[in-house]
Amino acid sequence: GNFSEGVSLYKQVVDMQKIRYGSEHLTVAITLSCLADAYEKLRNVKGAIKTYEEALKIRISVLGKSHLDVGRLMHKLGRLASSRKDYAIADIYVMRASEIYASNKLQPDHVFLREMARDNADIQAGLAFGK
Repeated sequence: GNFSEGVSLYKQVVDMQKIRYGSEHLTVAITLSCLADAYEKLRNVKGAIKTYEEALKIRISVLGKSHLDVGRLMHKLGRLASSRKDYAIADIYVMRASEIYASNKLQPDHVFLREMARDNADIQAGLAFGK
């Protein structure tokens, strides 16, 4: 896909949504997450992190700090921090995501928990080896 064009369009949509709904609306957060996904596809980790963090603030404000969607975004932010070898930050995000997953009583075989186990192992290895 043409993710560069997608980034441009998502930015325009976010601007229009902020005017129509206000900057703290869940619709804005959802579109910001799509924009961050496009940044990820373009390997713009810095842009993805910044945009996911903006979406996260809105989701926490609207949905509460223990909502599964908040945990999912924290997990993504942890994975991105890990990809930058920023394991201490990654560990914080992943630990919080893990707490949220637990509070939402996900089944042990849930895909989020399987992904979390893999990502957490990578982060712990990075921390242990001081990378």
